[in-house]
Amino acid sequence: MKKIIALAIATTMVFAIAACGDTAAETSAVETVAETAVEETVAETVAETEAADETVAETEAAVEETEAEVEESEVAEETEAAEESVEETEAEA
Repeated sequence: MKKIIALAIATTMVFAIAACGDTAAETSAVETVAETAVEETVAETVAETEAADETVAETEAAVEETEAEVEESEVAEETEAAEESVEETEAEA
């Protein structure tokens, strides 16, 4: 009878140890999935940052172009006003 109980306890211990061994494999699988998710997130963030940088560069170029157009327009208006003033002065003289 003692031998049967000892065999049952030994069998139970073997299954308990085997069950603990699977946890390491599951943990490494979970870590692998987590690392993959982190790598994908980092890649997406880098791509989004690069896209945002391109958008910023395009916006800055558009702003510079608009500022140049405004400056040209102001110069044209000032030139036109000066020409009108000269014409009025000539007409008065």
